[in-house]
Amino acid sequence: MILTIISIIMIVLFTGYIGFVTFKRKEKLAGMAGMMIAMTVGMISSLALGFQFGIVFQYSLEVPSIIAILFGLGVGYFIGKPVSLMAALDGMLAGIMGGLMGAMLGAMVSFSYIMVLFIDILFIFILSVVLQLANQETDQTHETKKNGIGLPFISGILMVGFGTLSIGILLFFQLYDNQTTAIQPQNLQSSDQSIVQENTGYQIVSIDVTSKGFSHENIVIKAGVPTKINFIKHSGYTCIRSIESTDLGLDVYLEKGDNFVTLNDLKPGKYQFNCGMYMYYGTITVT
Repeated sequence: MILTIISIIMIVLFTGYIGFVTFKRKEKLAGMAGMMIAMTVGMISSLALGFQFGIVFQYSLEVPSIIAILFGLGVGYFIGKPVSLMAALDGMLAGIMGGLMGAMLGAMVSFSYIMVLFIDILFIFILSVVLQLANQETDQTHETKKNGIGLPFISGILMVGFGTLSIGILLFFQLYDNQTTAIQPQNLQSSDQSIVQENTGYQIVSIDVTSKGFSHENIVIKAGVPTKINFIKHSGYTCIRSIESTDLGLDVYLEKGDNFVTLNDLKPGKYQFNCGMYMYYGTITVT
């Protein structure tokens, strides 16, 4: 969480610095360059901030989305307005889009040192290129231009290298989690009733939660018997972070491992449940 706070502060400060540079050189920036700067900064800054707040507010998309969109709107307007009203409009629209995507990405990925660092490096790289563009358009040449080595070049190398390493690590853990999950259901029978077990007055139902969804999309239980459903989350590399059911009045955040949900006095019928992102669904049939 400390890394997330540091990232948020860095995003705000670096974005503010780009805004100051743009305002200071507004008279020398051409229309197209100013529009590109406003659009780029509005997009990447709101995306990066939305991602960080999506991690902080784990249970809701509303708060990170609103914060990131407002931030993107403000950045796009105040960076683009000194250049032209059209540049401000481009920046504002890009800020809205980036805020929405960043908040959704943060909510889906959850906290990961790899992703936080990757987004930070990407943010620094993009804004470094923006700063270089502002310098070139206003004839503010740097000595680093002579040898071709500067902050954008170094950031680009870091981004590509770290990105390649991150993809390798993520694929390794994804493959490991899938293999681990595949071993567990081998002894299960194909019948949905086979996953129901009796235990001290409760019927226990175990459902594996993986990156591919729920191991059982339909379960059958007996009416009138208290039920415990165990949503077993084997990996953090899944967008399924909560279970919701309007029929049952459920809204449960899933931790890694066992997550027991107790249901009492269910009447015969069908009850639907879904993940918090409304991507995966399941049904509980009470007979």
